Amino acid sequence: MKVFRSMVLDAPVVRVWAAVRAFDAVVDWNPGVIAARMESGSPTAVGSVRHLDIADGTVFRETLLAHSDLEHFYAYDIVAGPLPCRDYMSTHRFIPITEGDRTLGIWQAEFECNRDDEARLDEIVGDGIYVAGMNGLNEYLVRNAARGESEFNGPSPAFLKGPGTEAADP
Repeated sequence: MKVFRSMVLDAPVVRVWAAVRAFDAVVDWNPGVIAARMESGSPTAVGSVRHLDIADGTVFRETLLAHSDLEHFYAYDIVAGPLPCRDYMSTHRFIPITEGDRTLGIWQAEFECNRDDEARLDEIVGDGIYVAGMNGLNEYLVRNAARGESEFNGPSPAFLKGPGTEAADP
C-alpha cells in the first residue's frame, strides 16, 4: 500500500530543512510527538534509531535509512509501533518553490497491510500523521519567523557548506 500527502510550507527550503533535518527534531514541530530521543547513533547518521513517544500514549521506534542535506530528504522505517502494517518505509522530502520562496513538503510511505485495514491506515498515516505533522511544521516555521528566531537568521547552516558550494556567511 502507498500513502502520499503533500503541502506547501510558508518558508524557504533552507529554513524548513534546518528545522527537520535532525531525526529527533520531530518533537519540536510535530504536535503528535511529545518526546523524541536517539536510542543509537546521531540524528543525521544512517542506521541511527529514534524513539518517539506519541500523544496518545503509543511508542514508535524508527531507523534512519537515508539522509541528504543536498537533496533535502530523509527516509526511515518503523522498527516497532502500533500500526497494523509491516515493511513500513517512509520518505520526507522538501522541494524549493522559487515563486514566493516557499517549500513543497512531501511525506509518503509504502508498507504491507491487510486489505481490510487499507482505508483506515490511509486516514491514520496520511491525515493523522502526515497532514497533522506538516501543519504543525508550517505553524512552527511561521511562529519562529514571526519571533525572528536566531536559528533562521544567523549564518548559513554548516550543512549548506560543502565541496563546490557557494554558501557563505553574511
